[in-house]
Amino acid sequence: MAAPQKKEKSDMRKVFDRFDMNGNGKLSLAEIDKGVGELYPDLFQDKRAMMRAYKAVDANKDGLISFKEFEQLLDFLYYFNALGKQFASIDLDHDHRVTLEEFKKGARKIGLVDSDTDMEGQFHLIDTNHGGYIMFDEFCEYMAKKQADVK
Repeated sequence: MAAPQKKEKSDMRKVFDRFDMNGNGKLSLAEIDKGVGELYPDLFQDKRAMMRAYKAVDANKDGLISFKEFEQLLDFLYYFNALGKQFASIDLDHDHRVTLEEFKKGARKIGLVDSDTDMEGQFHLIDTNHGGYIMFDEFCEYMAKKQADVK
């Protein structure tokens, strides 16, 4: 199935119903995982992005996604997958964390910083838990804030 465009409610309902395997009107993480794998295999590879999207849209934190939350889930799946690809492009040793050296080599390449940016200072700004690495969640939080600041 192709990337979801802004679909009519009836089309979104059909996709939601395909995900809702037990027919209870709510989607569990297992149903989302299976549905994404079957209908959107290009989004299925990055489990971190799927978890991030799932947690972001579960407004009442009950572990289930309602139809109302579903459209945003699909939007977030694409958004976090795109961020996952950016993150992976600077995670040169593929250990799911970015060191200062990797950041210095890759941050300009993905447009994260400009040539005048203090790379070490920027790294420490993104590394919010001060663990010495940028983790995917920290990267996503930074990118969301950066995008919000632009608006």
